[in-house]
Amino acid sequence: MINLLEDCELVALSSEQLIIDFNCGDEDLNDFFNHDAINYQNQLLGQAYFFRLLKTGKVVCAFSLSADSIKTFLLPNSRRKKVKDCIPHQKSLNSYPSLLIGRFGVAVEFEGQSIGSHLIEFVKDYSLAAFPNISRFLVVDAYNSPAVLKFYQKNEFTFVFSTEEQEREYLKRSPDESIILRTRLMFYDMINWKNE
Repeated sequence: MINLLEDCELVALSSEQLIIDFNCGDEDLNDFFNHDAINYQNQLLGQAYFFRLLKTGKVVCAFSLSADSIKTFLLPNSRRKKVKDCIPHQKSLNSYPSLLIGRFGVAVEFEGQSIGSHLIEFVKDYSLAAFPNISRFLVVDAYNSPAVLKFYQKNEFTFVFSTEEQEREYLKRSPDESIILRTRLMFYDMINWKNE
């Protein structure tokens, strides 16, 4: 069993520290980390990171973070209340600062070792340490597949929209229920992690 903090090193992706052979089983994620992440960073759109084994240099997992917000003024009333209820005695804000986990993957050869959940815990710790007091929520556009959604729910993420229909309306997509959304927007309230 790999321990990310003991067996690996965290690397901030840069032109000197690139990922070239990452395979998490998803071509879109692989393409992002292996080819697009550096261009993404050069355009000031976010930062990618990866953990690699100290002994072999193999990339175990990778993720990216970007600035984001939950725009409550765009949410249906019940969902707006759910987000705002997280913050007692708050001023009514139109949006709340968030960090977006833009991409997230575990290399295929390291699956089944709870690395994904450990990486989520690390992202929560890292977010509080690197961006204290400015990112109330972590958000993710999770792939809309049962396994991925279950993974984020297991790690205490909640849907921003209670139904796909609400999310389709927000995204101004076809209300046709036979068209499945590619992703679902989810959030985690970082105050819970801070208070643990």
